[in-house]
Amino acid sequence: MLKFRIIGFILLISLLSGIFFWRPYGWYLFLAAAPLMAALAVYECAKMLHDSGRKNFPAVVAELFYITAMLTILNQFTTAVIVCGAAAGIGGGVILLKKKDELLERVLVSGGVFMLLAPAMLGFLSSYNCTAGGVPAGTWLLFLCLATKATDTGGYIFGMLTSKLPGGNHKLAPSLSPKKSWEGLAGGIVLSLTVGTVFALLTSYAPSWWYLTAAAVLSLGSFFGDLAESAVKRMCDVKDSGHWVPGMGGAFDVLDSFIFNGIVFPVLIVLLEMVL
Repeated sequence: MLKFRIIGFILLISLLSGIFFWRPYGWYLFLAAAPLMAALAVYECAKMLHDSGRKNFPAVVAELFYITAMLTILNQFTTAVIVCGAAAGIGGGVILLKKKDELLERVLVSGGVFMLLAPAMLGFLSSYNCTAGGVPAGTWLLFLCLATKATDTGGYIFGMLTSKLPGGNHKLAPSLSPKKSWEGLAGGIVLSLTVGTVFALLTSYAPSWWYLTAAAVLSLGSFFGDLAESAVKRMCDVKDSGHWVPGMGGAFDVLDSFIFNGIVFPVLIVLLEMVL
C-alpha cells in the first residue's frame, strides 16, 4: 500500500511541477488536467450515491461541472453562472414533461452533489489566476496545494508512526475514519505550518503572520474535507471513490481536502488584500 501511495504521490508531484515550472506551457497543462480531475471527483461522488440506491445522473452532473470549470479558469464567471442556470432550467422543463416524481428526485440529488462540490472546486480552480499581492499567476494555487496536502501527508506519516507506539494512538473519529488520530492531525498541522514558514522566509508577497494563519486554517479545512468525504464513503459503503491514482484511490480521494479549502482560500485572499 505504501509503495503504491508513493507512486501516486510522485505522479501528482510531477503533474504539479509541470503546471508551475514548465513555462510557458504549464498553463495549458493546468487547463487540460485540473477541470478533468475536478469533474472526475464530481462524477465519483455522484456515482457512489447512485450505486448505493440514490438516483441521480453522474455523467450529466460531471459534464455540467466540466464545462463550468473550464469557463471558470478562463475567468468567464458570468458564462459559468449562465450555464448552470440554463442547465437548471432544462432540468425543470424535463420534470414537467414526464415521470415528474422520479425525475424530480434525480435532479434534486444530482443538484445536491453539484452544490456540495461545485463552490469548493470552482474556488480551487480559480485560484490559479489570482495575483493578489503582485504574485505571478499560479503562485497562490501552489501555496494552496502545498499547505493543504501537507496536512494529508503529515497526518499519514505521524498517524502511521504513532500507531506503532505501545497502546497505539488516540482515534479522532472512528465512526467515520478508523485510522485518523489526534496525533496525525497534530502532525498534519505542523507540516502545513512548515509550508507557511518556508513561504514566509522565501517570499515577500504577504506578511509572515498571514502565511502562518492561512496554513493553519487550510490545515484544518483539509482535515474536515477529508472527514466529509469519509462520511460520504461510509454512507455508500465503499473504501475508495475510484482507482485512478495508485495507492490513493480516485480523483475525489485526492481532491477531498479542497472541499472546504476551495471556499476558505478566497476568503483568506480577501483578508490579505485588505491588509496590503
